[in-house]
Amino acid sequence: MNRYYYDYRRSSSRSNGPGGGVGLLFPFFLLIIIGIMLVLGFRLFYAYVITDAEDGVYLYIAEGQAQIKMWGTDEYVKAYNKTKILQGDEVYTSKDSKVVVEFEDGLVVRLGGETSVVFNEIYDDGNGAEVDVLVDSGAIWVNKTAVGASDTDLSVLTDNLLVFPDTGGAIFEIENRSGFEVVRTLFGGVNIDVYSQNGGTQVDHILVEERKEALFDADGMNRFWKFQAPNVVEDLSFDFEESPWYLWNVLEDEEPSDWKIEVEEEVVVEVVDPEVVEPEVVLEEEVVVEPEPEPEPELELEPEPAIVLGPLENPKVLKINGVEWDSSMFEEGLKVESETIKMEGSVKGATDVVVNNYNLQRFEPQEGEEDFVYWMSEEYENLVPGENVYEIYALDADGSRSGSVHFKVIWSPEIDEIPHVIDESDE
Repeated sequence: MNRYYYDYRRSSSRSNGPGGGVGLLFPFFLLIIIGIMLVLGFRLFYAYVITDAEDGVYLYIAEGQAQIKMWGTDEYVKAYNKTKILQGDEVYTSKDSKVVVEFEDGLVVRLGGETSVVFNEIYDDGNGAEVDVLVDSGAIWVNKTAVGASDTDLSVLTDNLLVFPDTGGAIFEIENRSGFEVVRTLFGGVNIDVYSQNGGTQVDHILVEERKEALFDADGMNRFWKFQAPNVVEDLSFDFEESPWYLWNVLEDEEPSDWKIEVEEEVVVEVVDPEVVEPEVVLEEEVVVEPEPEPEPELELEPEPAIVLGPLENPKVLKINGVEWDSSMFEEGLKVESETIKMEGSVKGATDVVVNNYNLQRFEPQEGEEDFVYWMSEEYENLVPGENVYEIYALDADGSRSGSVHFKVIWSPEIDEIPHVIDESDE
């Protein structure tokens, strides 16, 4: 495959005075310019007039939006379904967009979100088409398996790579992101020419076989440029095969959507016989209009009066298992033997009561002083043999916290007496 690269350099010319070399070369420059204009004019005329309306390269919006900058212009404009793509056109897709570019020979190029491509070359001289695509950034999916595309000379250029399919059909994906480039082969084989940092010299050639991918990051490219030939080909990554971009393209390859079909609503027109038809006489029936019942007046529900809880006060411990509690009893604690212990208390201005970080579920706020109950049991996992200390505090509607009060319980569970069995051998 022959490839042509152009090196644009500034050239300086020297004049040999009035009527010098520049004057002699001017007619030749003029002929060259006229020739170029004639060639471009003919190709535009061929693309828009001679070519059949169904031929050519067309863009379709599958999801999102896309913009196109036509060759010879400086501004992007919005692209629509069935926008024709010509040589030199640039296409940019917005985030999370999917765009399909279909060629007349069956070649399909799909663009992912935030992708910028330039169609450098789209030309068919009758002996086979030539298509060159420059991927500035983003991701593209190429399907070159159609019979008509077998003779198409396709190449894709990124920052440092020239990618072209191997003999026969191929399906491959190319990503050109900031800091790395990836070439993935889904079907067939893909050739990659790796070029030097200035893009002028080929430093390596790689064949990426089916279900493989080649990753070119900054470290790998530096090694290529030092002619170290690193191994960059690996199996297709699992994350890529699970991505929505991969799944959508695979489904499109299996059952391609026909983007050329435009769904139009069928308009059914009823044909009426123009012959004069005598109107039928319809006897009017007496219509009895019953008066509409008057709407029943809506009952206005009186709003429930708001509960005024008043200022928040510290909770009080009143009784423990019926024994009145006093704060002076905390040092020694209250000795209890029953399996279940009941603590009774009261509080003012509270919306919640918390005992040892447990919010009492049955506590309901009300005006004035309100009683509350807290149960302790080994079964509830809030009582153990020996000393048990409990902290109580209250919360108001704004989440403000009262002071804490404490009480202590010394639990000595009752132990059933084991009957003494007399051993006759002791006698």
